Amino acid sequence: MSGRLVYGIDVGTTKIVALAGRVDPRRGWVEVLSKGEAPSRGLRRGMIVDRELAAESIAAAIDDCEVSGGRVIVGIAGGHLSSFNTEVTLLNRGRNRTVTRRFVRRLEEEARRVELDEDAQVLHVVPRGYVLDGTEGVKNPVGLAARKVTLRAHVVCGAVSSIQNLLAAVEDCGVRVSRVVLEPLASAEACLTEEERENGVILLDVGGGTTDIAVFQRGALSHTDVIPLGGQSFSSDLAYGLKIPVDRAERLKLRYGTVLSSAVDPVAAVGLGGRHYNAHFMSQILECRAREILEYARDSIREAHLPTSLPAGAVLTGGGSLLDGLPELAEDILRTRVRTARPRRVRGRIKPIQKPQYSTAVGLLYLAAKNDHAGPESKGARALSFGSIVEAVKSWFRGG
Repeated sequence: MSGRLVYGIDVGTTKIVALAGRVDPRRGWVEVLSKGEAPSRGLRRGMIVDRELAAESIAAAIDDCEVSGGRVIVGIAGGHLSSFNTEVTLLNRGRNRTVTRRFVRRLEEEARRVELDEDAQVLHVVPRGYVLDGTEGVKNPVGLAARKVTLRAHVVCGAVSSIQNLLAAVEDCGVRVSRVVLEPLASAEACLTEEERENGVILLDVGGGTTDIAVFQRGALSHTDVIPLGGQSFSSDLAYGLKIPVDRAERLKLRYGTVLSSAVDPVAAVGLGGRHYNAHFMSQILECRAREILEYARDSIREAHLPTSLPAGAVLTGGGSLLDGLPELAEDILRTRVRTARPRRVRGRIKPIQKPQYSTAVGLLYLAAKNDHAGPESKGARALSFGSIVEAVKSWFRGG
């Protein structure tokens, strides 16, 4: 497999995953050469709350992966993220009215000029499509002739302070960050097919601290959101309801947990460490939290004036998606068919990587390779460092 070595780091609430691999852009496969993983400390719901502890966790994963001599792409999540759709129009006064890459970049720059809160900054401007002299449905306007060009884009924003903290913790470990990417975009890259994106699909990435939403229509990103609830919430609820430590609740969840309480015998009991617990009561606790997350996702999509029933349905991924009964409950709440996805097109001897909990990390490798393959004009290609963050953050991410 050809291709330069690329690195991705998924800084999650419950674990840090660092991957090194090579991507074959022609065949669309990634070969994972090494994986590093470490328990996450110093994070809460996707955001750094203790820089020193977070850096120690990230360093452990990097050392385990044996990352050396390369720049890394890092995933970002957290409740500080927000998004909206916008459109901008410019007149093309170029020679022969041919739309150039420079003109497209001007459109994207205009889309970034929105009024935001003092600590907010645009992270991604993801094109959804173009309108050329009234002609709809144009996906790539470069080389086409038009006088009036409109860009329809999905804009993702984040808190500068939260992004600074993430970059600082990663670069404390001696690596350089080349790009920061919204985590559901990475997960989508690993899990979704082009056909699903074209037909219309919902991606729900249930992580440890957050659940990330991404909706695609006609091949373009239409909506993103972050729910500040994830797998940890299930464990915490069990711990509170059963009056037991969180680590014991986590083991019970993984071994016996289900969100379909109607399918559990009301008098059934499960055992762990010499103690027994009512299985039906456990399932009621888990189902209550699962319904809250899925109803939040449903309402978020509806508030964006999008349907929850799309032709390609909904796709669940992330470690939390493995909870028994979650696809069935999601089908009931979202009123669409649901499947659970793991990373696609993965090769190499690192077999455990082909699980839903590694979707974001694998997707980061794909995006790192795309960024590198695009060359100097690639979107978001400039390297970032904490030392220059104040200046760099103002000109980040020329696109998705």
